[in-house]
Amino acid sequence: MKIKMLVQTQYKSELLRQGKIYDINEETAKRWLLSKLAEPVKAGKTNQNRA
Repeated sequence: MKIKMLVQTQYKSELLRQGKIYDINEETAKRWLLSKLAEPVKAGKTNQNRA
């Protein structure tokens, strides 16, 4: 699931920056969305990173 980070955090020893888009497993992404750490990304967005 693609998400845009609303905060900077570290995940699996990788720094995830605020405002960047990452492809995260769905279970983790759902937790982050509920916690307001990230927001979902609509199809067609660029600036993708993998975590």
